[in-house]
Amino acid sequence: MDILDKLKNREEIYYPIERNRNTDLRFTLYDAFLAKKRFERFAPLFMEAFEEIDGPCYYKSDLYKSKLGDELYLKLDSELKVAHSVKARGGFNEVMVKVEDVLKENNMLDKFDELSLDDIRKIMTAYTIEVSSTGNLGLSIGLCAKAFGFKAKVHMSRDAKDWKKKLLREAGAEVLEYDSDYTYAVKMGRLSAEKNPMSYFVDDEMSEKLFLGYAASIFEVAEQVTSSGINPSDDEPLHVFLPCGVGGAPGGIAFALRSFFKDSVRIYFVEPTEYPCMLYSFIHGEAASVNDIGLGGKTIADGLACSAPSKLVFPMLDSLIDGFFTFNDESILRAKKDIEAIDEKVVEASSAAALLAYEKLNRPKNSILWITGSNVDK
Repeated sequence: MDILDKLKNREEIYYPIERNRNTDLRFTLYDAFLAKKRFERFAPLFMEAFEEIDGPCYYKSDLYKSKLGDELYLKLDSELKVAHSVKARGGFNEVMVKVEDVLKENNMLDKFDELSLDDIRKIMTAYTIEVSSTGNLGLSIGLCAKAFGFKAKVHMSRDAKDWKKKLLREAGAEVLEYDSDYTYAVKMGRLSAEKNPMSYFVDDEMSEKLFLGYAASIFEVAEQVTSSGINPSDDEPLHVFLPCGVGGAPGGIAFALRSFFKDSVRIYFVEPTEYPCMLYSFIHGEAASVNDIGLGGKTIADGLACSAPSKLVFPMLDSLIDGFFTFNDESILRAKKDIEAIDEKVVEASSAAALLAYEKLNRPKNSILWITGSNVDK
């Protein structure tokens, strides 16, 4: 049975690939550094907008020494403040760039340091930010947009959790719900934004701003890896397992890891058997939808329920990662229970899938499971 038949049959798969070392990655670590500096520049405003954020390093999360393995760590983006997931990094960077763009349009960017949060809110109130999401990106963009005074419209697919919609509505965002998948929510979000000249659509499939927000995590990761006593080398590399939906967040993180650690890191994308959009597209040879092979139904890994991959990340894919894993809902639920029972960390099912890949590779030394989803137990 070939790999395509296994995908169609929803079989669990480990698919290693030969990494291409010659692909142009389009970005550099300096681009990620600029995103990091933007976080620091906006820090006083975030401290005012969100009392729970502590200074310029609010976007940092712990590299937690797991009880699940001797040399296993959990990168707990699940505990990032305000937006509760990896999407805090990319989503906040996207909104910050939009703030800068609006200030520039109004010839006020050079006065940024003189502006209060109220000053910025008065300017941004004329603008709308729209985004389509299965949940976490919508939460990040919506909450951040409202904090800076934008009107916010979040187009949610059928996979989005009710508690995320509730938080958004409590913050004043408009939430539009669709009884369809992520691809349809994206279509409706684009159409909505096109009707309003003052509306800006956040394109999860193509946004460089989201991508570089995620990539900015490399500066904290490098520091945390060193302080944890891990010394990655070509002979004993770091192993990083990244849950993958549309691919923007794992793509940005993988780019930064690859750029910094070079051949001293092994990177794997982990997908649900119902939505293996990156693996299917890789095999197909171009970005494509898993709907074409009869996949794309309900999954417990709601944060990964994306039919087609990011067209920004896909062309770089074979230069970034070393393989793919797919797992079904039963396995993912077991992994979620294991993490919560042993490490007492509440995680979304989407994130827990990373544990399965680590186990499938026989628990390699120097491993990080990137816990991308929320720890809010709703």
